Amino acid sequence: MITDFFGGLQGGVISPLLANIYLNYFDQMWEKHGKGVGELTRYADDMVVVCKTKKEADHAYKLILTIMERLELTLHPTKTRIVGMWTGDEGFEFLGMHHRKTKAETSQSRVYFTTQQWLTKKAEERIREVVKERLAPPSSRSRSLEEQVEWLNPKIQGWKNYYYTNYSQRRLAKLDWYIMQRLTRWYAKKRQRRKWMGSSQEVKYIAKQIGLKTLL
Repeated sequence: MITDFFGGLQGGVISPLLANIYLNYFDQMWEKHGKGVGELTRYADDMVVVCKTKKEADHAYKLILTIMERLELTLHPTKTRIVGMWTGDEGFEFLGMHHRKTKAETSQSRVYFTTQQWLTKKAEERIREVVKERLAPPSSRSRSLEEQVEWLNPKIQGWKNYYYTNYSQRRLAKLDWYIMQRLTRWYAKKRQRRKWMGSSQEVKYIAKQIGLKTLL
């Protein structure tokens, strides 16, 4: 498997829209010359090419370099790499998800290998930042619990729709705990209570009654 992440035009930053317009030529060239080498998945200036063998991956890499030269673009020096998925020792990150070949079991306890996906640490950190930015500032205490839940619910549902997999459950459970912890801290400060943990059960009950969504 080969993963490639493009740098911007002449080292600059381009928007996803401009990237798609400019890289349309790349898609056309890949369809013409690279279709039999590997399967391309591209989103703006990030992409992955899945190949069956190391030989095909090397060939795909050279072909990509050739097309990039025609476009006067360069590949990202550290993010562009060939990843061997065969043994499960390596994985790669793409659009907020980590992909890795791992062992799994059937209901009859038969072991098999499959490619599993779960949200990346960077995605986890971003979710935590969004929640903290909403609930941590002193100015947020003027809002009601209903307002906070109303604001959080669409975001929680969106994160769940995108990041939920059977292999993300442990990470999503931690994020559910974090959201409730932040909400409890916010509530305690709003009520001018020194020990926020004492408000935990109260907030859980009220949030459930209001309809706070969860990632699991």
